[in-house]
Amino acid sequence: MITLIHGGESYLVDRATRDLLQPLRTGLTLEFNYEDLQAESLSADAFAEKAGTLPFIDALRVLVLRDWGLLAGKRDKGGGAERAAAYMGGIPDTTQLVLVIHALVAPGNAIYKTVMAMERDKRAQVQRYEPPRRSDRAGWVRKLAEERGLTITPTAVRLLLERADPDLRLLDQEIVKLALYSLPSTRIDEEAVRALVSDTREEEIFALTDALGSPRPGEVAGVLQSLLDAGREPTWLLYTLVSHWRRLLQARAIRDRGGTVADLQARLSEHPFVLEKAFRQAADYSAAELDRGFHQLLKLEEQIKLGELDARLAVEGFILEQVLGAAR
Repeated sequence: MITLIHGGESYLVDRATRDLLQPLRTGLTLEFNYEDLQAESLSADAFAEKAGTLPFIDALRVLVLRDWGLLAGKRDKGGGAERAAAYMGGIPDTTQLVLVIHALVAPGNAIYKTVMAMERDKRAQVQRYEPPRRSDRAGWVRKLAEERGLTITPTAVRLLLERADPDLRLLDQEIVKLALYSLPSTRIDEEAVRALVSDTREEEIFALTDALGSPRPGEVAGVLQSLLDAGREPTWLLYTLVSHWRRLLQARAIRDRGGTVADLQARLSEHPFVLEKAFRQAADYSAAELDRGFHQLLKLEEQIKLGELDARLAVEGFILEQVLGAAR
């Protein structure tokens, strides 16, 4: 079975991916049978080899390709997308292929057309997630709150949407923070939003990631401590770092193929300032460093959700490792 999950709303794409992968991964006996790749530069031949690998002991092998360049629209002069599409029909039934793209896939893409044809034959499924329209955002805020057993007043919803970016991932993070602030009550009101939600999220994360490039560990520690002292929850920092690292990965990929900040802005529907800053920061990292950091963040996020790791220790450990890596 092939599953394509794509769209411009990264939070919904990631949530659908998580909901699909959790039971698949839990059902596996061996980690060998689960492979999760940031696949920006994966070639058609490498794809065929990975997709054709048979499972060992388990009945299935799960292959996850995130932001695969041949599917996401990367310039392809060698017919790679067409060759990869031709390989699709030969994927063994024992391979569960999951394609995750944090953007809408172009309808003319050869791989996309093959997957759509396979969907008609019940051999694939396609899930598409777009950012909610302005008129739907209040409903999403209420839905996110209800999923956590909370109620949020209409005035609190309006104020939250005024102060927070219209990004479901960030809105969900704000609701988590507001829930903690409101304990033991399960009701979020306007007072709580005024007390906790500011307009400085991106500036804070950029300050932290700028400091990571500094040769002075004390500077990084100072920025991190100031964020924690200002009331930023470690879980919020971690989730925001995940989003930021994904942005840097995409910026690095565009840089590596000779693109410009305009190409990044055309791909992502975020504020121009945020993307300009990310494009500059991406120059300080190699693609391998960013890929390694991104997967480490995803692993930490999963461990925190499972209660296996303290959020603050996770964030501090990740920051320390980045600082030590920069010093080497």
